[in-house]
Amino acid sequence: MRYRHVATLLGVALMSIASTACSFDGVNSIPLPGNTAGSDTYRVVVDLADAQNLVGNSPVKAGNVTVGNIRKVETNGWHARALLDIDSDKQIPANVHAALAQTSLFGSQYIELAVPEGEGPQGKLDDGSHIAVADTSQYPPVEKVLSSLSLVLNGSGLQQLRTITDQTDQILNGHEQNARQLLGRLNTFVSDINKQRGDIENAIESMASLSTKLSAQVKTITHGIDTIGPAIGVLNAQEKNLMTMLDSIGSFGDSATGVLNRSRDGLVDEVRNLAPTLNSLAASGKSLPEALKVALTLPFPVTTIERTAKGDYVNLFLTLDISPQKLANVVLPSVTRKPRDEPQLSRQAVDPLRAPTARGEGTR
Repeated sequence: MRYRHVATLLGVALMSIASTACSFDGVNSIPLPGNTAGSDTYRVVVDLADAQNLVGNSPVKAGNVTVGNIRKVETNGWHARALLDIDSDKQIPANVHAALAQTSLFGSQYIELAVPEGEGPQGKLDDGSHIAVADTSQYPPVEKVLSSLSLVLNGSGLQQLRTITDQTDQILNGHEQNARQLLGRLNTFVSDINKQRGDIENAIESMASLSTKLSAQVKTITHGIDTIGPAIGVLNAQEKNLMTMLDSIGSFGDSATGVLNRSRDGLVDEVRNLAPTLNSLAASGKSLPEALKVALTLPFPVTTIERTAKGDYVNLFLTLDISPQKLANVVLPSVTRKPRDEPQLSRQAVDPLRAPTARGEGTR
């Protein structure tokens, strides 16, 4: 009975080998149960930078679903090449990437076909499709993961982390209160920065706008920089003349300072003597411009010119104040050249600019 089962298995194996004709590549080329593609398949070629432990007859998956298997793995120059048999009823997008994956940490390897993240499916794979090395990737092999873990555990990263922890503990020992205060201040600082986030964003946007404007004026800025060179050359050629001019300006300044120092007292007295005159002019206010307007147009003031000349005759009005008070206070003191008080206008005095314009009035 046992021999019958063995014969049956050998027969199945021989039939499988016969079905593959002359393409027998060893035991790995014999399809395994549950890992075989259908009878109707199409061939896809995948180039890999490193095949690692990938062998023929490994599954090909798309979305954790087996869509075919690997016919064989061979070399192609400095790369590995895997020939995939994909079931014809499986529609695989043409823009898929191939990744060398592993079922578990110590499990078998397989090829996973997936559309890159952020892209949509485009087209479909057909017989003879090729996936280049640039469109492939691989998960870290177990050997690399274990070696990295060994590097961390064998006195490298962990020992350094322990040293950092010990040093930090020594620094903070006895300074816990200061550390808490520092953390509180940092929290306040970060909170203040967070409150100014809008201003910071505006400043960054303004800087971006300025950069954009400067970028648009690159030609103008470049031309300006190119022009500065010859200008600096001219200034360099005139260095001696410029130094002479600056020395002359310094000498002139020294001379002017000496003159001002020597005449300082006289200037101060002159300015002090001008003070009463300037005060009087300031006190006159609007009266001064009106008086100048009349004085410059005597004997026919511009304010009464329309009433002065009418036709072929001229009106002339004259007001004399010969009152005793005026004679005593104004006329007589001026003759004797004694200091006199401010003249007091008589109540009978009449403003010549407002004198009556009636024809025939004589002198008072």
